[in-house]
Amino acid sequence: MYRRQEVTNENEYEQKMRRLERIGLLVLSGVSVAAGIYCHRELRKAVRLMNKAAENVAEIAVVDVQQSIIDRAITTAADREVGRAVGRAVKLVEDDIAGEAQKRVHNAVQQCYGKIQKVITEAMAKEAAKVDQNAIMEEATERAKEMLLERFDGKLDGLMSDYQRNLDNVGKIYQSIAASMADKAGKDVTLKLG
Repeated sequence: MYRRQEVTNENEYEQKMRRLERIGLLVLSGVSVAAGIYCHRELRKAVRLMNKAAENVAEIAVVDVQQSIIDRAITTAADREVGRAVGRAVKLVEDDIAGEAQKRVHNAVQQCYGKIQKVITEAMAKEAAKVDQNAIMEEATERAKEMLLERFDGKLDGLMSDYQRNLDNVGKIYQSIAASMADKAGKDVTLKLG
C-alpha cells in the first residue's frame, strides 16, 4: 500500500512539474512577444527621428560644387559620346569603302574576263609545249619499274618461305620413310637431301 501511495505521489509530482513547465513556457513566450513588439515600436520611432534629422540637415546644408568639377564631368561625358559617334562613323565608312572596292573589283574582272582567259590559255599552251614528253615517259617508266620490283621482291620472299617449308616437310617425309625401311631391314639407312 505504501508503495502504491508512493507511485501516485510521484505521478502527481510529475504532472505538477509538467504544468509548471507549460506555464513557464507560456509566460516566457508572452514576454518574448511583448519585448519584440516593444523593440519594433522603438525602432520605428528611431527611424522616423533619423529621417527628420536627415531632412533638416538637407534643408540647412548648402552643397557647393566647384564649376571646374562640373566642367570636367561634362567634358568627359562629351568626349566619351564623341568617341562613340566617331567610332560608329568610321565603321560605317570602312564598310562602305570595302563594299565599293569589292564591287569595283568584281566589275573589272567581269569586263576583263575574256582578255584574261585568252592570256592564261596562251600561257598554259606555251608551257605545255615546253614539256619534254620523253623525260616524263622515262620518269614514269622508272617509277613503274621500282613499283614492280617492290612487288616482285615481296612475292619472292613469300615463295622462298613456302619453298623452305615444303622442303622441310619433304625432308621429314623421307626421314620417316628411311626410318621405317631401316626398322624393317634392320639396317642403318641414311638419306640426305641437298
